[in-house]
Amino acid sequence: MRRSNKPPHTLLRTIVVSLAAGLLSAPLQAGDLDSTVERIISHTNLEGGKAAVHIADLDTNKELADYNADTPMIPASNMKLLTAGAAAIILGEQFAFRTEIQIDDSTTPPTLIIKGAGDPALGDPDLFGDDESGLTLDALFDQVANALKDKGITQISEVVADDRIFDRTFVHPNWPIDQLNRWYCAEVGGLNLHTNIINLYPIPGSPGSTPRATMSPEVPWFDVQIRAKTVARGQDTAWISRPTPENAFTLRGNVRYKTEKDVAIHNPPEFTAALFANALHRRGIMVHDENSLPENHARLVTDAESFENARPIAIITTPLADVLRRTNTNSYNLYAEALLKRIGHEMTSDPGSWENGSSVLRMLLSEKLGADAASSTVVDDGSGMSRENRVTPRTFTSWLSMLARNENWQVFEDSLATAGTGTLEKRFRNKELTSEIHAKSGYLNNTYSLSGILVHPTTGRRVAFSILLNDIPSGAASRNAKPLHEEIVIAIDEWLSETAHAYGG
Repeated sequence: MRRSNKPPHTLLRTIVVSLAAGLLSAPLQAGDLDSTVERIISHTNLEGGKAAVHIADLDTNKELADYNADTPMIPASNMKLLTAGAAAIILGEQFAFRTEIQIDDSTTPPTLIIKGAGDPALGDPDLFGDDESGLTLDALFDQVANALKDKGITQISEVVADDRIFDRTFVHPNWPIDQLNRWYCAEVGGLNLHTNIINLYPIPGSPGSTPRATMSPEVPWFDVQIRAKTVARGQDTAWISRPTPENAFTLRGNVRYKTEKDVAIHNPPEFTAALFANALHRRGIMVHDENSLPENHARLVTDAESFENARPIAIITTPLADVLRRTNTNSYNLYAEALLKRIGHEMTSDPGSWENGSSVLRMLLSEKLGADAASSTVVDDGSGMSRENRVTPRTFTSWLSMLARNENWQVFEDSLATAGTGTLEKRFRNKELTSEIHAKSGYLNNTYSLSGILVHPTTGRRVAFSILLNDIPSGAASRNAKPLHEEIVIAIDEWLSETAHAYGG
């Protein structure tokens, strides 16, 4: 097969449309992984879609297969591999996000300050619901209220959100504007809470009636309109609209069941401060005075403001390992973007932003992989939600190979999904793999990606792979995309087993 050693602008070969929609399954000849990959792709009906693949020995970076490996492709969520890897290198495996709850008693009553660290995990119900050492949202509010009472403080003047570690560009300009209300487009702030979403639970009534709804967390000052109706038959089509940039919500569609509907909120730092004020008030801490609504005395810090007399009364930390795992195993976009902005802040001391975070990542690519890898990569965001990102499969495998030699490799490897977990929960379940897979999947419209490593259980030999598919039409082609990923992974697994004897297995 012709090697793709030409620059990224070389013509990308078009996928051959096979009359057979299924995948070719033929015995694999050891040492012939390159031609096997080409055969699998050529016998897969992708209807003119584009494929690019690279496979390499993780420890030596020796090439094992190349199919358009130097073609820049839209990576979708595989972008998180670059972001998470950069965070592991720059921040280090011992790093922890540190959010401080401070009190400034130079005012009367004292001022409560929440000093953000850009932690995306603060009050994440899914993360802490499964972690005995973590804090649920209610436990967090209880802890802060008790810390205030222990110091004899039962009244505060206001709650200030100090989010200056990041900029206040909460929404990436290249994210789909019609999806900014969705949980996966949650805004990104220097202070985040509850993954910057609210959970709405529609409660159906009698058929044809207007349903009710409850909210978690409780945000009584949010305007929630109900323009939905209860149905006894048909699909539950309930969804929540939110105009941008506001915190006004409308429940729409047909409600048949009480199922959770998530919606992203606007201005996470302000939301956090207001939610703290309201929660502390309900726990016996007066905010401003007894005649005030507590959320009306929550605000953002000003640029020049300083709190020289502030001292911490509570500190909430989140280990980097937890954030990396949510980034890669669960593919949370908020987590990836917080990491990108945080490395931007770490390296520049300026507020973290998409601009300086992207610059840091490109700099690291150049330093670790060379100028060609950096010049062929477009870093537009950290999560892969933007369709402007571009990465070659060779860059992904080289990146993984570089990380495998880095002292922070373990925390990165542990963050990847394995078969049957996270975003691979429904992948490889019916496939017999001898090797262990650690990988990141990705999906955008017409875009499918899978990159990661396979580790042979006997020899310990590790192979890195990246399989990127772009411009895949809906229909039969899209149904063949994931099976194509899996067929190539199975081929690598078989190759590892068949060559094990030569590797000492």
